[in-house]
Amino acid sequence: MKNILLLLTNLFVLATWANTTNPVPYQQRDSDHIKEIFTAWNATNGAYLYNSVNALVMNSEQPHRPQGLEKTPFELLQSMGDQRVDRLERIAQQELENERNAGRNEQYYWEEWLKVVKSSRCSSTSRGDSNGDPHMRTYDGESFDFQNAGDYLLTASSDNRFMIQTQQVRLNKSISLNGAVSMNVNGDQVEMLSIDEHNGEIIFVINGQQMPNVKSNFVLPQGGVVTYANNAHTVKWPTGEQMKASVRKFQGKQLYDLAVIVPKCKSDYRGLLGNNDGIRNDLVVRDSESGAEITRGEISTDYDDIFGANRRNPIVMDRATRDLVFISREYGRQFQLDDNTSTFTTRMTNIEDEVRFPEIHMTLAELDDAQIAEGLRKAKEAGVAEEDLFGAVYDYGHLGLEPIAYNQDYVAPAKQIETEPKVNDDRAQKNTVKQVGNEVAKSGTLILIGAAAGAAATHHAPVYTRTTPPTYRHPTTPQGNTSTRRPNTSSTPPSTRTAR
Repeated sequence: MKNILLLLTNLFVLATWANTTNPVPYQQRDSDHIKEIFTAWNATNGAYLYNSVNALVMNSEQPHRPQGLEKTPFELLQSMGDQRVDRLERIAQQELENERNAGRNEQYYWEEWLKVVKSSRCSSTSRGDSNGDPHMRTYDGESFDFQNAGDYLLTASSDNRFMIQTQQVRLNKSISLNGAVSMNVNGDQVEMLSIDEHNGEIIFVINGQQMPNVKSNFVLPQGGVVTYANNAHTVKWPTGEQMKASVRKFQGKQLYDLAVIVPKCKSDYRGLLGNNDGIRNDLVVRDSESGAEITRGEISTDYDDIFGANRRNPIVMDRATRDLVFISREYGRQFQLDDNTSTFTTRMTNIEDEVRFPEIHMTLAELDDAQIAEGLRKAKEAGVAEEDLFGAVYDYGHLGLEPIAYNQDYVAPAKQIETEPKVNDDRAQKNTVKQVGNEVAKSGTLILIGAAAGAAATHHAPVYTRTTPPTYRHPTTPQGNTSTRRPNTSSTPPSTRTAR
């Protein structure tokens, strides 16, 4: 049985949250019928879920969680029986027709409400990766290497409530690693600090407060959850996205391997991992003057060009180098963060080009045949998938990083098998719903779950406060350190961070 500790929150900050977020172009609507279907499913969790979905639609403060609830709103919706969700959608569709008849708008509350509920019924997910030193794969399956240093937008939704930024640090003049991660989890700021700068320890900072024990589960104020299992952390968004972060150590260094899971039915993402529209056309740059598209050149997938003797063919090598330059200088620049867009506590935005870009774009051509053969043998013994072989051999040959198989696919919560819900519309039922809603509203606080609860009780557990959701603007080339939002507290100049 997990220990649960309730922590008092900063009421002033929470009370003003709704006034600092982006307004929506519609008014909140309510439906007693829909509310009763939720509470018939589960009196306490159903009342919370009804209010939580409302908050997601309105981009407003999430309701307080019932004690002991560790699932996100998205996971709760996924666990509901299909018949019940079908009924919810039918009633919401009727409410939408009524809303449309009442006035002409560009957007409607119930239209957005249906999007939230329907997204939980996506039959499959997409996965994007940033692992090793680092090797990238977009949601749509395009692979590339990205050896830049600095702060970059890995992925974000159009409304920024889902956002992941990575801080890539130099290992040497040609290779970089994922050194730190910063996330917006529906308005909660979650940061995994550089483990190399903290004596090899993973440090979590949530809304400005350092967590006392990271090998724990954290329930976030705005509906997200951070879980820990099998030496990896999974950050779950209330809108359905997930990021799994694990750490690998080698030669006294550490790096983050990141796997990001998103619902396949959403295609409003941007960042290095692409848009998730099912088409392999993410690696495109638009010319700033003409607007013309600049696309990635032809990439060889031939085994001999990658692993065989032909990898040293001058034509093959030149083609690979031109592709890496395009990724580094053109594609990557679109998602380069500056002082106003980076959310890291210690930013790497104002760094010289000789630090930001790799000195030499390395491939497998620099490895000899014995290194290639040994890397392939180790990768296959580890169960590395075919599409990950290049990265595994590259990392083993250039860094001595042992190959691992990535098994980070998302498993949806089991659905409840149930009959069509029976809902009474009498006064007693309404009073019960009202009572449950009041109890949820008064339950009050943020929940810290797991081993951290015991540690917090002894070491004066930090109080969560929340921050305004980061506003993402299309990044431009850094113009100098002009931000007054957050000072750069690093005592080490960025240019000296090339090799630790």
